[in-house]
Amino acid sequence: MSKSVEDGLEDFIWGNVDQSSYLQKVVKCEERELDSVLKRVSQIDDTLNRQLRKEVEQNLSRLLEQTTALEALDGTQKGVHTDMNDVHERCDKFAKNLQGLAEKFREENKVFENAVKIRNIIEDAIKCEDLIDAFEKRSELVKRSEIVCEIQGIVSDNPELLQISWLRDTITSKLKAAVNEVRRAAADDLRRALISLNASLVASATKALSNLGVLNAELEVQLSSAAAEVDAKLAELAVSPEPMKLLPVCVNLIHSQLEQSTLLGNSHMSKFSEKIARSIRTRVPLDAAYALRFVQQMGRVLQSRPECSLGPLDDALRPLKASLLSQSLQRLHKMIDQHDFTSSHANAFVDVLNTTFEEELSKVQWDNDLKEDMQKTIRKSIGMVAKRFEMETKLDNDSLLFGDRLNSIQLTNYRLLQSAHSLAARWPAHSAPLNAFQSEVLGTIMQAIKKSITTILATMHTETLGARDVSPYMQELCAFLQCVILHAAHMGGSIHQANGLSSLCDFVLEQFLLYSTLIRPLNPTIRTFLHRDLLSLLTVINEMGCGSKYPEPSQLTLLYTENISELPENLPIWAIIHILICDSPAVLVSPHTSVEWTVDEYVSWCNEHNIVERLAFLNSLLSSYANSVVARGEKEYIQHYPMLVHYLKRGMT
Repeated sequence: MSKSVEDGLEDFIWGNVDQSSYLQKVVKCEERELDSVLKRVSQIDDTLNRQLRKEVEQNLSRLLEQTTALEALDGTQKGVHTDMNDVHERCDKFAKNLQGLAEKFREENKVFENAVKIRNIIEDAIKCEDLIDAFEKRSELVKRSEIVCEIQGIVSDNPELLQISWLRDTITSKLKAAVNEVRRAAADDLRRALISLNASLVASATKALSNLGVLNAELEVQLSSAAAEVDAKLAELAVSPEPMKLLPVCVNLIHSQLEQSTLLGNSHMSKFSEKIARSIRTRVPLDAAYALRFVQQMGRVLQSRPECSLGPLDDALRPLKASLLSQSLQRLHKMIDQHDFTSSHANAFVDVLNTTFEEELSKVQWDNDLKEDMQKTIRKSIGMVAKRFEMETKLDNDSLLFGDRLNSIQLTNYRLLQSAHSLAARWPAHSAPLNAFQSEVLGTIMQAIKKSITTILATMHTETLGARDVSPYMQELCAFLQCVILHAAHMGGSIHQANGLSSLCDFVLEQFLLYSTLIRPLNPTIRTFLHRDLLSLLTVINEMGCGSKYPEPSQLTLLYTENISELPENLPIWAIIHILICDSPAVLVSPHTSVEWTVDEYVSWCNEHNIVERLAFLNSLLSSYANSVVARGEKEYIQHYPMLVHYLKRGMT
């Protein structure tokens, strides 16, 4: 314990430990330990005294020198302090004098300011009097408004002018009267200038009103008055017993008011257009008898005006335009719904419908957007006509029997086809539904005709050829084709536009070639009868018109000559190959026999496949024959084998 107290003594002396905690330790020490601490304190004191004396002895001379300097410095400080006290007293006196002068100056300045203010008020008062005199002498409206504006500015800057008794009447009465006079004159000039479309007078009047700060208010009054006049005229038009006479007056009024508002700038013109647009939406009924003429004449007005300012008017006319289109569509639909398409006046109805379409379209020729919308209306109406045609057309078994007499259903169907063709020819841009109707009906009719032709030609293989001058199947076919010609005549331009007879000629010839080139054996007698039958068929086909597939059908008769090796190049190769196969021994089987088909099945397959696929089939047949010859160990092929190979190579290259 004593060791720690004694060891911490120097730290305590130098302040490195807490004083209270260290003293508590000292209090708790025993007497012997305190003696030791006191001895240690005495030692430290002696040591410090020795070091202090040593340092004093070493630095005594320097301390004496510094003492002399300090005494001199102290004397100097006293002198400076005396001088500063003197300066402070003089500055304090000067500050008091200066403060007094400043207070005096402020008072004098206030007096001067009041004098200047009074002088300015007097000058402004005199100026107001002079301006009032100048106002009474000047006649120019803009200059008078500038004078009034200047007086108002002076009074606004100096409210004290109202306290001057001799000026109070001028400011309160004369100035107010001057303002009212200028405003009234400017408003009158503005109205006269707008009526006469005098741009310079409008500019001066608006300048005067702008100087007075009432331009927007006066323009609002003017525009509201003009809009009210237009609204009253539209209301009168709506109840007039003869609106067509009043309509030009109303539109001309709107036009003139728009021209007047143009002189006021685009912003005011736009506001006026909005007012007129509200009146149009309110006063012009959508179903009004004069709506079309109103829209037409207003459209001409809008075309002469900037679009940016007249957008509201254009928007106001859109419901009327939509109503006109809707009414037009309703009239057309009513006409279409009420017509009896089964009557014998279908063609006359098409003429009436075309005339109606043209009339509806002519009503809107002046407006490109309305014209385009009317085209859409016509397209919808034509679509409705096409649907009616589809509903009235009956393609049952009775209507697909082609005899030498036409029943009522067939006559109706053919009249509808003629009507669809006439309507589509007049409106080609909208004829898609009509063309679809014609294609569907003609497709069904042609399918039935082709089926009958195939059925008749199929009897070729069951009849005994040569029993009559003309084979029974050919007599039946020619009679049937004559009936087809009769029916086609009643179909009108529909079947000709679709190249129906031309494609039918190609089909008849191809079916005849398919069936006739599969007859075996093809002896000279059979060839003669087939040649004769083909000539009879060509006679009827010439009445129908030549097809496009066989431009020289008379050359097809060469297929049935005995000299097969000298056939023209333009004959169908597959038919030549059929002839060569049928003119060969039975070891080379017929095409349909090779796959165990009937003649009808083979012909049906040929109708569904192109020439290349047919030749590929015949080539496989010939390859099978060649393989069978090799398999049997034979050394010779049939007589026509080289020609068959030649024609196959030519057709497949």
